[in-house]
Amino acid sequence: MNFFAFIIVFIATAAALTFVRIIERRRRPTLPGESVQVDTEELHRIAETITDLSGRVERLEEERDFYSDLLEPPSSSRELPPPD
Repeated sequence: MNFFAFIIVFIATAAALTFVRIIERRRRPTLPGESVQVDTEELHRIAETITDLSGRVERLEEERDFYSDLLEPPSSSRELPPPD
């Protein structure tokens, strides 16, 4: 795994862990037999957060692919033919 892919995976993992911590912190512990009720406004915030994180991960993946392509050695078809 190259360096940029490692960095992207690390950032995506950190973002996912942060998201999980935020959700756990906002969630009130439920008692056995008690149902979980979520406010619609909170559901919208969660959906926005997931959309934002998905967009960030997608941009990071695009950057990873871009830098991976830059780091690959040029193929033989790209080489110029020798002058006559």
